[in-house]
Amino acid sequence: MAQYRMAKPEERNEFIDLANYAFGIDAEKLLSKVYHENDQSYAITKVAVNEEGKLAAQVAVLPQSLYTGAKELRAKFLGIVSVHPRARGEGHMKALMTSWLEEMKGNSDISILSGQRQRYEYFGYSSGGIKMEYTISKANVRHALKNINSSGITFSPLFELKDAEKLVSQMNESRLAYVSREPLLIQNILTSYAQTPIGILYEDTLIGYLLMNSSGTAISELSVRSAEDIRKVVKAYFEKYSIDQVNITLPEYETASNEVLSTFSENYKIEASNMYNIFDFANVLEAYLTLKFNTIGLSPGVFSAVMDNQPVTIRVDQSGVNIEREAMPEAVVLDKMEAQRLILTPFGRYMNLSVPHDWFPLPIYWYAVDCF
Repeated sequence: MAQYRMAKPEERNEFIDLANYAFGIDAEKLLSKVYHENDQSYAITKVAVNEEGKLAAQVAVLPQSLYTGAKELRAKFLGIVSVHPRARGEGHMKALMTSWLEEMKGNSDISILSGQRQRYEYFGYSSGGIKMEYTISKANVRHALKNINSSGITFSPLFELKDAEKLVSQMNESRLAYVSREPLLIQNILTSYAQTPIGILYEDTLIGYLLMNSSGTAISELSVRSAEDIRKVVKAYFEKYSIDQVNITLPEYETASNEVLSTFSENYKIEASNMYNIFDFANVLEAYLTLKFNTIGLSPGVFSAVMDNQPVTIRVDQSGVNIEREAMPEAVVLDKMEAQRLILTPFGRYMNLSVPHDWFPLPIYWYAVDCF
């Protein structure tokens, strides 16, 4: 009979080998922010051990702190869900997931993962949030940016530049919403998922950075001190890397960057950003409705519901957002998946609920290198 427990320190190489075998990856290279020298990855990994004492499956959960203004959310990013091919169909993933979820319910506001929708809906996860993606072509640059002066903009490997780590931390923590990044692991974090960190300089002064894929055709993070610099940065980027087009992703609440990119990009997409499992609806609603109120804006209104047995009343007026952990007598009752459909997706408008349509979906977003 299989045993389900936390991994032991001496099993580190074994569970990394299992992940590599199951996914065909090099976990220590792809996710060096987690699997690095002297790491304690065993402390975030639950394993299934078969009768022969071998690891048959594992699920890891990375604790994170997400900040929106002064509000902190306790987040858990679930990853490395791997089962040995010979142990598939034996129920190990279900047992490990159930164990983690029971634990997370008592100490987390939200859990995140990336995966196949129906597989993880069984465990309470819903696809949602908002990711903006802009496609920019050479023709866009040639025509829309022809009068933009990009001279003075240069690019250099980020961590060869003085004060790079300091700048990255400052720019991350100046965002309206951000996942806290361990300063000692900044290089490991920014190179996760085969991203290449590039410093952006103007006349030899570091003004920002970007994270690009190996071909330079996708930028998962573009961070500059002023959104007004984006046009000249993009123009210089095309000149430097000789690409035909690039896709740039960012959250909806970065309104200044979205405004600039939307003026000249060839196309755009609005997609779900990840899958989310909400444990504390009031905390998540307070964090992201306040963020949305301060950026995109919200219509005034009142909405009361019992969401997954949690009473919540939301009030929005010109002064801001107020969340109460009480429900009004006429409050609607929603189960977990109904509540998450309402607040995480644009499809709540089809649920015949008396709630302003611009409140949801919440603009929840995780940058690629903060994922697990």
